[in-house]
Amino acid sequence: MTSLDITRTIDINAPAEKVWAALTEPDLIAQWFGDTCEFDASPGGTGVFGWKDHRSHVVVEHIDPPKTLVYRWGRESGVAPAPGNSTVVRFDLTEIAGGTRLSLAETGFEELDNPQAAHDDNTGGWQAELAELVEFVESR
Repeated sequence: MTSLDITRTIDINAPAEKVWAALTEPDLIAQWFGDTCEFDASPGGTGVFGWKDHRSHVVVEHIDPPKTLVYRWGRESGVAPAPGNSTVVRFDLTEIAGGTRLSLAETGFEELDNPQAAHDDNTGGWQAELAELVEFVESR
């Protein structure tokens, strides 16, 4: 890990299967992460996470249901993700007493044109998005 990696760990008061569904099912993803979602949660699957002014394309690099999801997502709107224009996001789910521990790691910022700005944007983004995930999953 480098100093530009983002790591977060949160506990969610819900079973892992419920959290997994919120991470992998497009209709559920769109309720907490962005405004629209197309997502094929299979090895090599692709998708698009959409916000009002941005569309991030993704490619699934690894999936081990219901424990691990790894995808590469493009930094530039509408661009296919590849090394140099994207980062890699990894979610790991672990069952704990009373729910699920979600660990997130985002890596690859050092390969981007403006690594510090991208890191700063995504650090704030993940704080907000993970809070929305917890609220969404725990209220369902």
